[in-house]
Order: sequence, then structure tokens, then C-alpha cells
Amino acid sequence: MAASARPAPVILEDDEKAILGNAVRDSASEGPVRVLEAGCGKRWNIAPGIPVTITGIDQDAEALRIRQEEKGDLDAVILGDLRTVELPENTFDVAYCSYVLEHVPGAEAVLDKLAAAVRPRGRLLVRVPDGESVFGFLAKHTPHRTHVWFKKYVERHPHAGEPGYAPYPTVYDRAVSLSGMRRWAQSRGLTIETEYATNGYMRSFGVFRPLVEFGLRVISFLSGGRLAYDHNNIGFVLSKPGIS
Repeated sequence: MAASARPAPVILEDDEKAILGNAVRDSASEGPVRVLEAGCGKRWNIAPGIPVTITGIDQDAEALRIRQEEKGDLDAVILGDLRTVELPENTFDVAYCSYVLEHVPGAEAVLDKLAAAVRPRGRLLVRVPDGESVFGFLAKHTPHRTHVWFKKYVERHPHAGEPGYAPYPTVYDRAVSLSGMRRWAQSRGLTIETEYATNGYMRSFGVFRPLVEFGLRVISFLSGGRLAYDHNNIGFVLSKPGIS
């Protein structure tokens, strides 16, 4: 079946961490799970309690410094551009990339590097906004200062936009979408074990949520249904084939 013919992903409510945690747990071989975290977040909060060694990579030195000083949970640090940095091949049990690719021109090049870095039968865990959703469309076509305002005053992150803190400017390459990720996985021979969508950002709107949902439906209708209104983010658990 062609990737584009796959059904829409299931909309999750509270099961995302369980899905990702189980994928990490199932990727263990011998000893701690070897994790490559591409684009370091604030902390490792996937699969707590499972022994891991984490190699964190980011081109933002300040973000790496904050992660090391506040959490100290990285076993190795690589400062560099995800598109060009040299990574050992067939080494990691898991490559984890969460809300990074939408900021990268050439997202497929990053995905290719991550796939090469994972050992045979290892897994890639990828989380991105869906560029084919109303949310993704608006994020791509609104000024960066709007994203900073939303992060700071709606989601209430006081350091939003400061060095080392999200949000970062968005690009939304072709791969950063539901169909784009499906197409990339199929073309590289990767198996999509799980795919899902989330709409947790709607909680930020509180009593205005029904009005916002109505607006999303209107924009989706005006797009001829091309833009999804029922979710903003998508996640994938992808497995790499073994050596034949």
C-alpha cells in the first residue's frame, strides 16, 4: 500500500509517553539503552527508570550549557549542525528527535543521518508539528515574534525567545508533515511501528477553546480539507531493518 494511502493517525490524549517509553524499553540490547538525542531539550523525560546513556547533539551552545548545568543527564555532548556533523554509524539503540526538524532547512538530511547512526533493528523516535495541519500552516506563515509572544504569554514560559530557549525560527521542510514522514520512511526502507497525532496545545486556550476549534475548522474547510484541524503534532516510532 502506498504511504499516502495510509489512514489518518490516531489522536492521542495521554498515552504518548507510554508509547515512546515502551519503544525505548524494547530497544535495549545489552546494558543501558544507547540514546542519541538530536537537538537537546530541557531534560530526558522519556521512559524514566530505564537505564540509558545519552549522547546529546545541538548547534546551540547555550542550550547545551543549560541542559548540562540544570539536569546533568548527558553522558556525551556534541556541538554541531545536525545536517553536517559526523556521527558514528550503526551505533545507537535509539535516536530521539523531538520538535527540532521544523526548524531545519534540509530536514531529510538530518533524518538520513539519524537512521544511519542507529544500529540494525534500532529505532527512531520522531516528534514534529504537522506541516499539513492548520497549526503548521499558521506557524510557517506567521512572524517569529508571534511565536515568541504565544510561548511567553499564552503558554507562560518566561524565558521564551531568549538564548538557549524555544521557540526557534521555523522552516517546515517537505518532510515535516504526515505525508512527508510517511514518504521518507517508505523510501528508506524503515518500518512505521507506530504513528499518532496530538492536540494538547488546545488546553492553552482555556475557555476560548471552542472558539479556537471553530476557527481551525473554518480554515480547514477553506483549504478544501488539505489542512487538518483536529491535531497539531505528530509522532512516529520507526524501526530500522536488520542486516540481511
